[in-house]
Amino acid sequence: MATKRSLKVLDRLAEEGRTAFTTMEVRSALKLSPQATSNLLSRLVVEGLVDRVAGGRFVLRPIGALGTQAVWDDLGSAVAAAFAGNPHRIGFLTALDHHGLLTRPVRTVQAASSYRPRLKTLSGRPLRVVHEETATLLVATERLGPSWVATVERALLDVAGHPYLMGGSGRLAEALVAVTTTSGLAELAQRLDAIPAYRRVGSISTALSLSVGRNLQPPPWYSLIELDPQESHVDGWVDKLWGVAWPYPASELAAVAAQ
Repeated sequence: MATKRSLKVLDRLAEEGRTAFTTMEVRSALKLSPQATSNLLSRLVVEGLVDRVAGGRFVLRPIGALGTQAVWDDLGSAVAAAFAGNPHRIGFLTALDHHGLLTRPVRTVQAASSYRPRLKTLSGRPLRVVHEETATLLVATERLGPSWVATVERALLDVAGHPYLMGGSGRLAEALVAVTTTSGLAELAQRLDAIPAYRRVGSISTALSLSVGRNLQPPPWYSLIELDPQESHVDGWVDKLWGVAWPYPASELAAVAAQ
C-alpha cells in the first residue's frame, strides 16, 4: 500500500495543478534512495494511482480511471511528460481523433516538435514524432492541459501535408466527412506554406461533394501533386480543378470514408 508520505506528494502535485512528474521529484521530496523511489513508484502504478508514460516520467491517473491507460484519459499530460518541457504539438491523426472526427480509433500518438524524445512508446502506445521548427510549431493550436493540440484546421493540414502518416487518404476523407466548417483554412495554409496540403483537402472535399468543400477556393497551380504518393496511379484520374492526381476513382475513396 502507498504510504501517507507518498500520498501527500501526490496530493501536493494535484493541488498545484500538476499532472506530470518525474522520479527525481519524488525522490527529492521524500528523500529516498534510488531503489526505494523506484519500488514506491512501481507500487503506485500497480495500485492504479499513477501511470508510467516514459522512463522516469509519470502522470497522475484521473479519478475513476482505474484499469485504463492515462495516455488516452489525459493525453495532454502524458505527452507533456514525454517532451519534458520542450515545445510540441499533438497533431496529425491524433489531433483529428481528439476532435472527434475519426470513426476508427488511432493507436499511434502523433506529435510535432524540434525535440525528439528518446522513447518510442507512451503507456504502450507507439509514439511518432515529426520534426518541425519552433517558428510554426504552435501556430493554430489550443491548450490541452500542459500540452498544445492542433486545431481542426491545423490537424487537417498536418495530415494532408504528410501522406505517409495517413495510412491512405481514407483517414483524411473520413475526417472531412465529419467536419462542418474550415474557417480560415486557406489563410492558415498560406501562413504555413502548406498549399499542397490545402489542395489535397480541397480535392477530396470537392470530388466527394462534401459540404465543407463549398467554402474552399482552388488556388492557382502549375504542376500536379499526388493525392496518395504511395499508391499506383494506373487506374486513377486527374482532378484538374485542384491539380491533384488520384490513384483511384472518387467513388472508391467515398466508400472507404463511409465505413
